[in-house]
Amino acid sequence: MTARAPVDDEEHIKALMAIMNGQGRSVGAVIEQITGETPSEETVEAVTNRLRMAQENGENVDIAELVRSLNQMADQWA
Repeated sequence: MTARAPVDDEEHIKALMAIMNGQGRSVGAVIEQITGETPSEETVEAVTNRLRMAQENGENVDIAELVRSLNQMADQWA
């Protein structure tokens, strides 16, 4: 599962319409779908920050890989 910024105004409007029609999901809900567990606030914040940084830089983000990486790092520190 990847995330990226809209490529043009039409795509941006479609995304906004989907959100207004209740089709948007929170970052926490996406992480929970990937992992099957309710994520910590720290994980949600870390993923949100990475998504913002990627948006600013015009990058795509593999959310599933990012979450796996964060979980591995947390396990190493535990």
